[in-house]
Amino acid sequence: MPVNASKRLYTQVTSDCINEPVQVNTVVVIHPGSLNLRIGRASDTFPVTVPHCIARRLKPDVKEAPSQWMMRKERQHQGHKYQKDKGLRVANECLEMKPMDSGETRPASIVKQLYSHNVRVKGERTDVMCPIPWTNTDSKPPFVVGNNALYIKPGSGYTVQWPMSRGRLNLHAGPGGTLSSVMADMETIWGWVIQNMLDIPLKDLKHYKALLLIPDVFTHMHVRDMVEMLLNKLGFGAAIVHQESVCGAFGSGVQSACVVDVGDQKTSVCCVEDGISHRNTRVTMEIGGSDITRMFTELLATLGFNPGINLTLYPDAMQCQELKENLCHFDHNRYGYLEESVAIKRPGDFITKYFIQIGDELVLAPLSLFFPDMLGLQGENLTRIQKRNQGDPADPHDDFYLKQVQTRQDPEAKKSRKKDNADLTRDGPDLTIDESGLNMLNDDDSNDVPEALGDGTTKVRGGRDGEEEAEEEELTVAPPLMGLDEAILYSIEKCSADEVKKKMYSCIIVVGGGLNFECLQPWLQYSIWKIMPAHIRPMLETMDVITRPKEMEPEVVCWKGAAILACLDTTQELWIKQKEWSQFDVRMLRERAPFVW
Repeated sequence: MPVNASKRLYTQVTSDCINEPVQVNTVVVIHPGSLNLRIGRASDTFPVTVPHCIARRLKPDVKEAPSQWMMRKERQHQGHKYQKDKGLRVANECLEMKPMDSGETRPASIVKQLYSHNVRVKGERTDVMCPIPWTNTDSKPPFVVGNNALYIKPGSGYTVQWPMSRGRLNLHAGPGGTLSSVMADMETIWGWVIQNMLDIPLKDLKHYKALLLIPDVFTHMHVRDMVEMLLNKLGFGAAIVHQESVCGAFGSGVQSACVVDVGDQKTSVCCVEDGISHRNTRVTMEIGGSDITRMFTELLATLGFNPGINLTLYPDAMQCQELKENLCHFDHNRYGYLEESVAIKRPGDFITKYFIQIGDELVLAPLSLFFPDMLGLQGENLTRIQKRNQGDPADPHDDFYLKQVQTRQDPEAKKSRKKDNADLTRDGPDLTIDESGLNMLNDDDSNDVPEALGDGTTKVRGGRDGEEEAEEEELTVAPPLMGLDEAILYSIEKCSADEVKKKMYSCIIVVGGGLNFECLQPWLQYSIWKIMPAHIRPMLETMDVITRPKEMEPEVVCWKGAAILACLDTTQELWIKQKEWSQFDVRMLRERAPFVW
């Protein structure tokens, strides 16, 4: 039933963008990640990709801080080695138990033999200089953005800041860790890339619109600050936000799927049905591709190969990232001792080549996302779920407000009122008011289900209270850190009906660049099928695991989906203009966001 205008909590704003023709070359799609920023016009085939960081010049008396990109404080505990060895042992057992395509048992490699060979290998210095030089900072610029920021020579007086970490704003207690500092860094990075790499003058952004991708598990206040920055700081004429999982499904060309987004520092799983992300199915784990890189480096060290790599230096970390992407895989049929040529490149130095032997480590490193004990992490916030919106001062009639003011009465009070109403009925005309109708009028704009419908009010209300308490507990208690296959199972099992679960098990999409390895598809399919509930298996006609949707690189699928969404006619009514934002602020997100705010 349509809502009357008189029952609106505030005046509804109609957007002028509805009647405007779609101009894709004036829409900028922004996908900020923990490692990379992907940004481009909606008309572009692929986005511009740059490291999402900024190097700022330090004051003379301030020391440079080491890189924390690959380092993690969650590894600093007494049981780290025991936990890591336990996870490695379980992963090795899994490799041995899974038969090869020929049906034979896969022989395991022996670490001692590999170590005895690699420890004797000497590097061969070539005559080829590293193609990437140190960034020139002789002019002492106040900041350096993107790839050049990672190749500033140590001791030059710069510190690198990352505005996002683990799939959220990088707020911390150190220098540059406040919300205002993080937003200032983000504004500088985005503005520089738009002006220098998209060739759009910042003064012309008032003629452009911005579509911002946000994580599935997001913080409402942070999204509000990012929209504020887009409209009032950078000066875009209009903006809209959308969730990564929905854009990933749309970019893959499917309506309903379980979307798995593996980035550099986080892994997110969510069930999308007909363009809607189910809130209870969202789960984000703070592990990703950088953890695989660190794991691979440590495994190479156990094989006797450690050419002075220091992961606190960005050039060395980038080198290890490249090695992981080129060598690691999930091909279970490849085994034995493989001879690999490893080229170590450092800015300002000649390339050094090593001919080493590697065994199961090429598979074990990416398996660390399936067996997270291998990473040796312990902490409180390693897993996150979507929690309720705790309210915003600029939005006085939010869900939190409606939940608090909603009328709740105990059974005794209800009985007393019924008795009084019965007396009034005998003494005079019928003045009884239908409370369920009042609740629906007062709560027409909220997402809460009416507590009373017809007769049996007390019974229904009591059951609803129990359901709300159980739901509240589900929305506040995050599960422990788990493997990727278990996270997918956890997410799908949160769906309400078996028919929806069947849809999700039938189509699983993997996006993001953190797990972009050869033969991921059969391994993930095998891992999920092995732990899937028995009653679901007969229901499935197919079980598709899509790792390269539409033959695109998985890193750009979400961006591409958002670019297509920005061009649809149905999207044009969702744009939030500068004037509207200035007048209604965060309330416009509740009104226009294409998901439940």
